[in-house]
Amino acid sequence: MEKKLWVRVARYQLLASCIFTMLLALAVCIVTIMTGWGSYFIVLTKASSPESSIRGLHWIMVLYGSCVCVSLLLVAVVCSLSVLRESQQLMAIGFLGFGCLFLVLMVGLTWAHEYQSQVETSFLDTYDDLYEQVHTSSSSVQREQLLSVHEALLCCGKIRGHSVLSETLIMCKREEKEQDCVSVISEALRAHWSVVRMLLLMGLGVTVCGMFLSSFLFFSLLQGTSWDRRGKYNLINASNCPSSTMSDLPLIPMPPLHTEQ
Repeated sequence: MEKKLWVRVARYQLLASCIFTMLLALAVCIVTIMTGWGSYFIVLTKASSPESSIRGLHWIMVLYGSCVCVSLLLVAVVCSLSVLRESQQLMAIGFLGFGCLFLVLMVGLTWAHEYQSQVETSFLDTYDDLYEQVHTSSSSVQREQLLSVHEALLCCGKIRGHSVLSETLIMCKREEKEQDCVSVISEALRAHWSVVRMLLLMGLGVTVCGMFLSSFLFFSLLQGTSWDRRGKYNLINASNCPSSTMSDLPLIPMPPLHTEQ
């Protein structure tokens, strides 16, 4: 009886973990959309040169976030079906899915820790190059790009020691924008990395919990432990005809069939 209680608790916990995994997949999807099509990233990516590494890093982050989102959703659906159908095969697939997802999240967390400074440097170098090119040339295309960057980031050029480098080349439409673009880009990237790191850590916790629960339920099914609904079948109106009364009813003989000669 105690073992059945532990199995029931594990089932409910695994279903709760699956629901949380689906919510986590939704959060990862939102962050991926913000990374791929957010104003902070898309404006600087368009303004970068074709030789810059910022384009490759940007789409690597988008592709990784999409893969993690789909993987989280698939694993949650498979584990939910394995609990509802009491299937050993689906439970084993769910355990393997949680294990693979754990490795993917560990790779992403390690990559984010090692390449965070490189990504931030790439975005800052893109803005510095664009700003210097506007200083040295009179290209209207580059001026429009710098203006779009300032409008998207709500900043005005680069400020050193509370003094603007060049008043004529700030390229802002409104005078109240006096924030340094370098500091705005750095703060935005750090906030974005904090959210990404938090989601990765939450994903690691969910995958570890899912691996433990799915393995426990798989071995309980393998040992033949009966669950609540295992082996029980419902018949229509069976409750209205108890077995005690059915045994007392006499059998009614069927009349013989007469065939026409």
